[in-house]
Amino acid sequence: MPVTIQDIKEHYDQYGLHDMSAMPTAEYRQVLKNGALFWIDHHDFVRSTLSEEILATNREQLDAMIEHLQEYRNKMSTPPDWMSEK
Repeated sequence: MPVTIQDIKEHYDQYGLHDMSAMPTAEYRQVLKNGALFWIDHHDFVRSTLSEEILATNREQLDAMIEHLQEYRNKMSTPPDWMSEK
């Protein structure tokens, strides 16, 4: 079943994900710790919390995903001082 706009809104409400562009890094870390974006299931697969889609099923796939995300990181801006932990 496809994820609807209502599903997304309810998910954001459940985890307090209303404006990530204004979320301090410490708060974002807590969101990650709370499993708001992804989690590891009983098969040790990494899944999307919202859609339950499997994102990685083993360490090599997870490493490949991290490498891919690193490419995005290099394109993104640094956060303003008030958001940053650094």
